[in-house]
Amino acid sequence: MVLAVSLLSFSENLSNTKENITLEDKDYKIIAYLPCWVGKDWIAEDIQGDKLTHLYLAFARINNEFKISNHDVRIPGVPDTVSSQTIIDSIWEEVRRVQKKYPDLKIIVAVGGWGADGFSDMAATKATREIFVDSVVEYLKKYNLDGIDIDWEYPVDGGGGTIEARKEDKENFTEVIKLLRKKLGEDKEISFCTNVSGWFLDVIEWEEVVPLVNSINVMGYDYQGPWSENTAHHSNLYINPQDPVAHWGLSSDAAIKRFINRGIPAEKLVLGFPAYGREFHGAQPGENGDGLFQKYQDTIWPGGSIPYTILKQYYVNKNNFKRFWDDDAKVPYLYDGETFITYEDPQSVAEKARYVKEMDLGGIMYWEYVDDIENDLLNSAYETLKK
Repeated sequence: MVLAVSLLSFSENLSNTKENITLEDKDYKIIAYLPCWVGKDWIAEDIQGDKLTHLYLAFARINNEFKISNHDVRIPGVPDTVSSQTIIDSIWEEVRRVQKKYPDLKIIVAVGGWGADGFSDMAATKATREIFVDSVVEYLKKYNLDGIDIDWEYPVDGGGGTIEARKEDKENFTEVIKLLRKKLGEDKEISFCTNVSGWFLDVIEWEEVVPLVNSINVMGYDYQGPWSENTAHHSNLYINPQDPVAHWGLSSDAAIKRFINRGIPAEKLVLGFPAYGREFHGAQPGENGDGLFQKYQDTIWPGGSIPYTILKQYYVNKNNFKRFWDDDAKVPYLYDGETFITYEDPQSVAEKARYVKEMDLGGIMYWEYVDDIENDLLNSAYETLKK
């Protein structure tokens, strides 16, 4: 793995207003996914590239011609269900400004995302793989990007029928990665996302793929949510034994250890955390009066997801919400007697960053930058990793 930056030697007097900031010799990857679709507003001045090693632009898609594209139409004339989360043309000028300010910051295009289709069909034949990879080569050249992140979240599995999948996806995924490395060479980076479910370990040919990629980004979030029976943490570092579903092994620590026990080198694993919380409305207080691991009724926020910037402004120890800390799970949570919110804050992010160092992982990443636009969580990860 190409280790991107040495936080130990990183000069502390650098400012995010300084031009041509050098990011040489850091030890850990610090990766932020940056949403580039309508409604996720940011400008180059918002990006603290001196505290990042990588910025992932989300999301490009795979179009009907099996090419990487900023505009996805799966059926002629009918946009797919997640096309609202595709890269818009107006962001490229801001990207160029970020590139100019931080020339050593690796800027990567992320392809896919939750619910994104097209991977299985693209990977199914040698001819369609060639079309895709050739288009990636041209895309990276066109936008002067440093690599590609494959966010194919349901190979073989298909996400319960939400996207196209076939049993050959396992081998075909390998062929896509091999071809990308062959045609991109060693100068460009390749990474892919993995969820923490046990089934994902069985749908990737790890021995073939791992040597070819720069990092494997572990999505350490959404362990629990509006689909769960009880309130719970959605990005806990460790398992609280009081959790009714503790036997499921849903924690970042458990996930990382499953990968390592499978023989995946720790230095290739990048631990992810969320910059958003999950909300459960109508939660019972329980014996401790804090709403943790209790029955609830529904959610109020769309998808039950609340950006950290909103949590900080309106919820954390405000408007009758009290912040609690689970010292077993190493995460905070909020409760006002009715609504329970699981989320990350600077304390829990620091715990995860220390875990990255203790386990000799490749680094840390988060979804997503705009949800932490004031950089509270990023600052915590950076300050912890550079010590």
